[in-house]
Amino acid sequence: MELETENRLTCTNSIGTLVQVIPVDATAQKLVKRMKDLESEKWRIDRELRAIRTALGVAGIKPGKFKDLSTTQELDYVTKQPFRNMTLRECCLLILRDHVDLWRSKAEIEYLISRGGYKFSTNDSKNSVGVTLQRLKDDGMCEVERVRGAHGNRYRWLPERSRQDAAATNDERK
Repeated sequence: MELETENRLTCTNSIGTLVQVIPVDATAQKLVKRMKDLESEKWRIDRELRAIRTALGVAGIKPGKFKDLSTTQELDYVTKQPFRNMTLRECCLLILRDHVDLWRSKAEIEYLISRGGYKFSTNDSKNSVGVTLQRLKDDGMCEVERVRGAHGNRYRWLPERSRQDAAATNDERK
């Protein structure tokens, strides 16, 4: 009888649970155990990812905003690591161009840059990104939306016509 209790085959459907006492081979038992172990590991990883996303959200990065990009742009950055051999200015410009219709905070841009493989050489990477974005704004490459609060200003790629107008204004000032 002990052999039968060890080899139970359980099937759950919308009606209920069916338990049949039939011999289950050792390979199937190993596969079921491995599947259970993997599901447990997946749940642990999902919990940890939620905790990390919460911490990033508190820091102002809000990776939840990238759900629309998680299958495209952000994953491209992660897999291709395009920022590995770029300057910080080039990284910021590429991100702004890739997200042409979206406003991004410097924390979000910093997040995408680091996901894309850029290695910051400073302890205050968010400040470096902020200074770079301010210079890009001064050069007429992006526009800034002044926002008060913890998350600060937001930046967006400047449309071509506006960039030409900004360049003309900068030339007049000189």
